[in-house]
Amino acid sequence: MRNVNVGILGCGVISNTYIRDIKRFYPSLHLAACADVNVELARSHAEKYQVPAGCSVEEMLAMEEVELVVNLTPPQFHTELNKKILLAGKHVFCEKPFAPTVAGAREVMALADEKGLLVGSAPDTFLGSSLQTCRKILDDGWIGRPLYVTANMMSNGVETWHPAPGNFYRRGAGPLYDMGPYYFTALAALLGPVKRVSAFSGTGFPVRRIYAGPLKGQEIQVETPTHYSGTAELASGVIVSMNISFDIWHSNLPMFEIYGTEGTLEVPDPNMSGGRPKVYRKERTLDVLYDDSEETKARQNISVELPELYPHIGEYTRGIGVLDLADSIVSGRKPRVNAEMACHVIEAITGMMESARDKKVYEMKTACERPEPVRTGTPVGRI
Repeated sequence: MRNVNVGILGCGVISNTYIRDIKRFYPSLHLAACADVNVELARSHAEKYQVPAGCSVEEMLAMEEVELVVNLTPPQFHTELNKKILLAGKHVFCEKPFAPTVAGAREVMALADEKGLLVGSAPDTFLGSSLQTCRKILDDGWIGRPLYVTANMMSNGVETWHPAPGNFYRRGAGPLYDMGPYYFTALAALLGPVKRVSAFSGTGFPVRRIYAGPLKGQEIQVETPTHYSGTAELASGVIVSMNISFDIWHSNLPMFEIYGTEGTLEVPDPNMSGGRPKVYRKERTLDVLYDDSEETKARQNISVELPELYPHIGEYTRGIGVLDLADSIVSGRKPRVNAEMACHVIEAITGMMESARDKKVYEMKTACERPEPVRTGTPVGRI
């Protein structure tokens, strides 16, 4: 794979992780520029990370050498800026969510097709070692035919760590928009597209107190639901139970489990790139329950923790999706982090919000294919 010149648009908190990991793990991605509406911030970022240019958005989009732009701006600007990037003749990889609405996502996809450019979107954690190992476990039949899923993102909100948490509580934002993409993308990548969704929502606290950063002690007025309890039916018939919350101080609910005819797969955190899956096989469970031999009594653990079958580069990493899109630019294949799946995920999220608001089941109108799995034995820096 030849080197692909990459520009970073938006120098906020998450840009530090992207730049760090691209420089550490993906030598075929050459960081050519950092841009931000705050040009001084872009320049300081470029100096800090030894990126050749720190500049305005317009200056970066005019740079002929930049082929691919990573859009790390706040979600409300994604549609507008993704279109601007495409109109400048650049491919675009966008942080989640891909767009605030399905209509906006489709506008970006249509423009990309018109310009002959590629669009990809986070989350890219499904390409990490833990979820790719889970994909192989499922495809190889370790738990038989998948039947059900439970997924729970139970948190106490972002104001305990984020320096500017206000955007997370504005109208149309909330936990489903922030964390839902990880869970719905993992579902689509592991088990296929969603057929219908339904949900109830709640707002546990009308005012949130900021506990960290320069705004510590200030309060945020909450304008959006901060808890969703929902269900989804996948096209395969798998039924999903889901809780996504910013209102929970502690929980013992499982984070992500897939239940099959022959056992259970305990999936690591879909927000992370690494983690060891566990498999609970049916016959092992039956042995412990009904076999009273001394050998069986000696091993009461009915789970098997499996090694990750792909290189483990860390629990919390970002950038492999940029590599996937860049490789697609060079090779001509369809990206795994493709716009169709991102659009489908946005519809599942907004459909769940609509269901909670209107008290009805939402029928999905989009679909997507499961992305091609990463081959076992693929080294770090390749995809």
